[in-house]
Amino acid sequence: MKIQDQEFRDRFLEALAADPEFEAEARWFDGSILIGTSDEQLWVKVYRGKAIDTLEFVPVFGYTFKISGADAAWEMLGNDERTFTDLISAGSRHLGSVEAAEAAGGGYRPPELAIEGNGVEAGRMHIATMHLAWAFASTLVGAGAVGSGAATATSGATA
Repeated sequence: MKIQDQEFRDRFLEALAADPEFEAEARWFDGSILIGTSDEQLWVKVYRGKAIDTLEFVPVFGYTFKISGADAAWEMLGNDERTFTDLISAGSRHLGSVEAAEAAGGGYRPPELAIEGNGVEAGRMHIATMHLAWAFASTLVGAGAVGSGAATATSGATA
C-alpha cells in the first residue's frame, strides 16, 4: 500500500483522530504539514487540533512545514526502535566507545527525520508533530508500506 492510497490516508487520519494528545497540542494550529518518505509525500491540513484533509500533492499555496525521512527512519519510529527526538536530532548517540562515535561520523550525523519550513510553527507544534509522526510511522508499518512488509507487498504485486 502506498501512502497516497485513500485506504492509507483514511487509516492515518483515524490514528490521529484517536490521539487526544495530538488534538490538545495542535488546538491553536491552522496550517499544513507535508510528510515525506523516500519516494512519496502526503500533504495534511490541520485545523484546531484535527487533521481535516490530505492530498497526495502539494497545493499551490504550499505547506507550513515539512517532516521527511527515509523509509528506514519511519520504520524505526513505527517499530519503537528509535524515538522521535532521537530521529530529528543531529549527532551520534548510543555508541559504546569513542571509536564507534568516530566511525559514525564523529557526532556530526545529520538528523534522520528532517524538519524544514516555518521553524517557529514547527517548534510551537513540536509535541503535536511528534504525535503526528508516530501515527504516520505506525500506519506505515501496520500497512506494510515500509520494511519487510513493503518488500513482500511489492514482490507479491509483480508475481
